[in-house]
Amino acid sequence: MKSKTSPSGKSPKRAGAKKRRANAVDRENEKQEWKKSKRVLLVFSLLLLATVGFGAVASYRNLSNLSGSASPNALPMASPPALPANDPSKEFIYSGSALLATVEAFRQAPSDLAIWRPSSGTWYILNAQQQWVTQQWGGGTDIPSPGDFDGDGKTDFCVYRPGDGTWYIIQSSSGGSQYVSFGTSEDKPAVADYDGDGRSDIAVWRPSTLTWYILQSSNNSFTSITFGASGDKPVPGDFDGDGKADFAVWRSGTATFWVQQTSNNLATSYSIGQSGDEPVIGDYDGDGKMDFAVRRTSTNVWFIRNSSDPNGTVNSVIWGNTGDIAVPARYYDSQDSDAKTDIATWRPSNGVWYIRRSSDGSTRATAWGLSGDIPVPANWNR
Repeated sequence: MKSKTSPSGKSPKRAGAKKRRANAVDRENEKQEWKKSKRVLLVFSLLLLATVGFGAVASYRNLSNLSGSASPNALPMASPPALPANDPSKEFIYSGSALLATVEAFRQAPSDLAIWRPSSGTWYILNAQQQWVTQQWGGGTDIPSPGDFDGDGKTDFCVYRPGDGTWYIIQSSSGGSQYVSFGTSEDKPAVADYDGDGRSDIAVWRPSTLTWYILQSSNNSFTSITFGASGDKPVPGDFDGDGKADFAVWRSGTATFWVQQTSNNLATSYSIGQSGDEPVIGDYDGDGKMDFAVRRTSTNVWFIRNSSDPNGTVNSVIWGNTGDIAVPARYYDSQDSDAKTDIATWRPSNGVWYIRRSSDGSTRATAWGLSGDIPVPANWNR
């Protein structure tokens, strides 16, 4: 019997075997390709999950720093990461309880409630929208001296380190650091906008020589002037309304402010209060000029002479309790949106800010801080 052959001349058995082998090879190739595709898909999925996870963590961290309901009382107290060896701490310098280093309040946006916690070196800032942010920045013997050094309308973190005569600044516009050597260990920071360019100038007052040294931001050159007496406290501010900070001191022994005006280069004086009172200057009438003001801690009376009053009347307001810290500033809320400095104190015993609204004299009381904290209101705008 003849065997059957395929059109190719091969037997059906041989042709079928070859076809089965070819199909097996194809299936194996398809299997390998599927495995390869699964591996690629798995790697892609892992990368996607990692990206989403990182974003979620980052979002959580951002949200944890912007909470509308939390207060410093509930903030975590974990130790922050260590700072580099040369990074400074951050705090404010006060003359009594009056903030020394500041730019003119009327040229800034409203101030935020803020405290610095020495135990952890952490700042807690509460803005007008009831959102809070934190910033850990150093410690030790640094002298804080904040100002708007980059001219973006926000307060920059800055400290003066007496040990090496260096200013350490974190610019709010870029987050970058700037280090400037200017001063000695005895100098008192006196930051303000002396050249009227809209930026704070690095400046110090040297008690031993009664000399002011200013590094002008407008041209990066320095100037100096002798003004003041032994025991004075520097309180620079724009008292004549020309857009430049005047050299000014408070002389407690004679209860007198002395001002070297930049508009006409004349020295003027104004006596208010009594010996032992503390300076609490501010723009209480909103006319763009600093007003002479003092606070008597023994009776909690504030004495304010509004620069807009042609009669020179001294107004007195009782505000706060013994032990309160004076924190006058331009605060903002739905009931007070004017550009006037508000009389205000912070009470260490309960961490409450008591603000007398300049708009209507009503009281705003906000808990923000703990005993041992230091109040540091400013236009942080973070």
